[in-house]
Amino acid sequence: MKHILLLPLTVLFFTASVCAQADSSGIFRTAKDFLNGKLDFAIRCDSQSHKINADPLFKRNRVIVKHNGRTYKLAKDSVYAVRYCSGVVERLFQGKVYPMVNPGEAILIYKVTIPAIGKTPAQTKWYFSKDAAWSIQPLTIGNLTGAFPDNHAFHDAIIAEFKTDGELSRYDPVHKMMRINRLYLNSKTQ
Repeated sequence: MKHILLLPLTVLFFTASVCAQADSSGIFRTAKDFLNGKLDFAIRCDSQSHKINADPLFKRNRVIVKHNGRTYKLAKDSVYAVRYCSGVVERLFQGKVYPMVNPGEAILIYKVTIPAIGKTPAQTKWYFSKDAAWSIQPLTIGNLTGAFPDNHAFHDAIIAEFKTDGELSRYDPVHKMMRINRLYLNSKTQ
C-alpha cells in the first residue's frame, strides 16, 4: 500500500519541481539539477533577458550563453538540458539536441523534427529515456519493454495498447500526459 501512494506523490513532486520554473530560463548541469529544478545562468523571463544557443552552427560541441553582459562557452557534454523562456526544454545527449515533449513526466519523450531537404520531406523521429538520468533511445516497443525488464504488467499494457511503434507517442488528453506514462503509472500500482 505504501508503494501505491509513494509513486504518485513522487511523480507529483517531480512534475511540480520541473514545471515550477516555467517563467525561468537557464541551463541544467545534471539530471539531478533537472529533477530539482535548479538552473544555472537563471533568469526570470518577465524581467530579464539572456541568450542561450545549444546548437550553434560552427561550434557544435559548445553551448553559448550570453548572461549579464558576458559570453560563456560551455562544453556541450557539461550541460544536461536547456530551458528557454518559451517553456521548451532541450536535453543535450551525445552532442545532439533532443526537445522534450513532457518534461514533468516519469518516462521522458523527445521529438526531433528533421526539416525537409530538397525533395526529401520533413521527418519526425521519437525518442525516450527511462528516467531523467537514463540514455536516450529510439521510441520503439522493443526498446521500451527492454528498458523495464522486470515490469511485466507494463509490458502487457504496451502490447495491448500499441500495435506499432508510431502509436507510442500518443498523448492522453483525459489524464493530461503521454499515454505511455499513464500505462507506466498504472502498472506500478498493480
